[in-house]
Amino acid sequence: PECGSPVVRGEDGAALRCTSPECPAQRLRNIAHFASREAMDIEGLGISVCESLINSGLVKTASDLYYLEPQSVAALERMGKKSAENLIAAIENSKEAGLARLLCAFGIRQVGQKASKVLAAHYEELDSLKAATAEELTSIPDIGAVTAGFITDWFANPQSQHLIEQLRLAGVSFKTREEKKD
Repeated sequence: PECGSPVVRGEDGAALRCTSPECPAQRLRNIAHFASREAMDIEGLGISVCESLINSGLVKTASDLYYLEPQSVAALERMGKKSAENLIAAIENSKEAGLARLLCAFGIRQVGQKASKVLAAHYEELDSLKAATAEELTSIPDIGAVTAGFITDWFANPQSQHLIEQLRLAGVSFKTREEKKD
């Protein structure tokens, strides 16, 4: 891959996949997924805004979203001061989205909304999950050996560790939060 990270072959043996969350070739897809409704739910951060942020050089990884300045965003094409302020506020609000949404946002293979909720309920804090072994993970209902392997591999990746550290420095919550009952 473009970024020089290790690749893995899919279960079907046909597809090779980059393992890096910071791979330039995957950047747009990863950032758009991170901001999506099922992940961090950052309102106003759709694919076209993600593309503008990346093309302008303001964002290279999902963690860069938390370091954006309103004036830089307002300078983008089709963005104004109010739109930029709204986007920055939505990004700021996402810091408290909780562990389940953050895990989903990471885009770890086979860890969607359901698995993210199961993992967040079991570990309650990212560092506990990060330290878990594949064997510990497979003892959790709904987490099989393949998924456990994807999780431990993702946390072992240096780019993943960098992403986590940048999110930590930005003040993103790594704890499970109480879900509001409708």
